[in-house]
Amino acid sequence: MSDSNSDKQNLPAVRIVTITPEISEQELFSHRRCYMGISLDNPVFEGRSLQALLNWATERFDHCLVVTGDYLRRHNELILNGLDDERAVAMALASGDEFIEKTRHIFTGMDGDKIELIRWRDCLAFVEYQHSRAALDKLFAANEAFRKAVGKDAVGFVERQKDRNRSLAVDENRAIEISCEYLLEEIAVFSALSERGWNVELYPGPELHVLAAVAAGRFGDITPGLKDRINVELGCGADKARTQ
Repeated sequence: MSDSNSDKQNLPAVRIVTITPEISEQELFSHRRCYMGISLDNPVFEGRSLQALLNWATERFDHCLVVTGDYLRRHNELILNGLDDERAVAMALASGDEFIEKTRHIFTGMDGDKIELIRWRDCLAFVEYQHSRAALDKLFAANEAFRKAVGKDAVGFVERQKDRNRSLAVDENRAIEISCEYLLEEIAVFSALSERGWNVELYPGPELHVLAAVAAGRFGDITPGLKDRINVELGCGADKARTQ
């Protein structure tokens, strides 16, 4: 049940790599709704691989919420391109427009009762997001272990840019600081979605270090939404890492 190849449509194979926290597939699929965040810099969210991921989701869940991570991407524009806040937002939203236009035919071909596409700013308007973000900011300030876990993912992002020979437009400490802001916003949205009944995240790449630590119960004061969240790492053709 967990694997698919969609041979008739000549699509890449999709499979479960890891479920965090570790639960059975029977328990996983007892949840009838899932969400999938779209990293706009990740080529797996294009063409046949995107179609394969959406097919896999709709074959196993009644409803899949697809969240375009466009406004979130403004943080990367600050780090990599040195844009001011206004231009960073404009570029981020333009990349979201481009994604929606480029993939329109894929979403049009899906069952509209099973797929819903929203944009990142929609999530920031949720009351649950405001509560989760405030709680996570407080935890980040007060809990050294949580702060270090977020920082480890932030440093990992910066190191990946170096590995790819991408220059930072800000100094490394500032890049890590902005990356932490990115991560706190991202996981606050995940928490909010979980509180709204979207407990299962599908993503074609590994879980964030901080969220794996949350799933392992390392932070007692974590938000209820993150406690209830389930991450499913999917493999799709040539696997891609989670992209900030």
